[in-house]
Amino acid sequence: MKYVLYLFCLIGFSALAQTPETVSLDSLTDLSKRYFNNQQPDSVYALMGNEAHTRLSVAQFAQVYQRLSAQLGRWQSAERRSVQGGVARYKATFEKALIDFYISRDKTGRIHTFLFKPYEADIADKTSAVLTSNPLKTALDKQIDAVAQAYIKKATTVGLSIGILRNDSLFTYGYGETVKGNGQLPDVNTLFEIGSISKTFTATLLADAVQRRLVKLDDPVNMYLPDSIPKLQKDGIAVTIKTLANHTSGLPRLPANLLVTATDMANPYKHYDRKLLYTYLKTATLTRQPGQEYEYSNLAVGLLGTILETVHKKPYEELVKERIARPLGMAHTVITLNESDKKRFAQGYDGKGNPASPWEFQSLVGAGGIRSSVADLIPYLKAELGKGPKKLVEVMKTTQQTTFVNGKTALGLGWHSQSDNPNPWFWHQGGTGGFVTYVGFNPSRQTAVVLLTNSQNPIEELIGGFQKLAEGPTP
Repeated sequence: MKYVLYLFCLIGFSALAQTPETVSLDSLTDLSKRYFNNQQPDSVYALMGNEAHTRLSVAQFAQVYQRLSAQLGRWQSAERRSVQGGVARYKATFEKALIDFYISRDKTGRIHTFLFKPYEADIADKTSAVLTSNPLKTALDKQIDAVAQAYIKKATTVGLSIGILRNDSLFTYGYGETVKGNGQLPDVNTLFEIGSISKTFTATLLADAVQRRLVKLDDPVNMYLPDSIPKLQKDGIAVTIKTLANHTSGLPRLPANLLVTATDMANPYKHYDRKLLYTYLKTATLTRQPGQEYEYSNLAVGLLGTILETVHKKPYEELVKERIARPLGMAHTVITLNESDKKRFAQGYDGKGNPASPWEFQSLVGAGGIRSSVADLIPYLKAELGKGPKKLVEVMKTTQQTTFVNGKTALGLGWHSQSDNPNPWFWHQGGTGGFVTYVGFNPSRQTAVVLLTNSQNPIEELIGGFQKLAEGPTP
């Protein structure tokens, strides 16, 4: 059975949620359970804050709610499992399924996060040996193994492909399997869905278009949209090309009609075409003035990708190949898999360790539709470090320039970095239904890291460990 998921915490649990009073969250959960069973979606909607109300109308929320009710049956109980970053997680027992329910409050005490996900049990780590290509000969090999083993032995991890660049020295390692039980290690040529790392490609295409004077960063986005779409603005301030790229447009993380119109929640973007995107934009309401606040948005960068298609009169995939992949020799960085690519493509797995559907994109492809490998992403990061075709390197350098500061995070075009560090790492993570990925590079140290996994387990512990190893002395 596939479950409708809906999330109102649109930047991330820890980023927006407030430290909860657990009793209040328990009370909100009890009320949500009561209203769910009484078929009162409007009452749940009334408990939500203004931000949620700007995302969905009460009628749209009721439609999603009714679909959930039909799939899950009556909500029988809710047992609190944990509270992290202000978000409480409950074991929610329904008539037809066991579900993880997440809830948090905003600053006014109203519901901010409201999420149903398939239940994920707390299970023990693997005890058997994990396949690896690590020869365990050098000090670096052993240090890499210590970090990787802690991750790969978790019960629901499957495979991990690693690339570490130190100046001109490249170190690569594979752990686990490309498909559970096939005994095949992921290697540098194994393809993974890189998810939101795709946004850095979209930003590079933007910087290239700016350099060739096809667009300007301060152009209002309506210049490139149909006349039927009203001006995207708040208080007279227009959404610009730059604000799409640095997540300050005021547009939400997702368009309100994405989940309502999705026919397969395991592949939610598949049928979201340009017609649906433009339909949403005709009634879109900004939550804040563009350029004023950071709010991570798949919608914004997906729209940017569509605009770049319009400007160039070419599909997004063709632009990626023509302007980035071919100049850098990235032969297998693709969106559409040919027969050869299909053989290289790892199977993704969800949070319970079950096979996940690949994600396919149409109008929002620029937000997360690319598949790639360690072998291809290393030359991509080398170019960010200044090593590659001169014109492309110059273009990519401009994506690192700060366009907005959000606390300790600086935003370039696509890339994130530390605003208080004079020699920062630039980075982006990615995630789809069955993959979690990361790329990062540090120009001052001439180092880079690529981490590609085919499971849903978070990789924050890997990121910090491998950044430190990348910065260490060459063995």
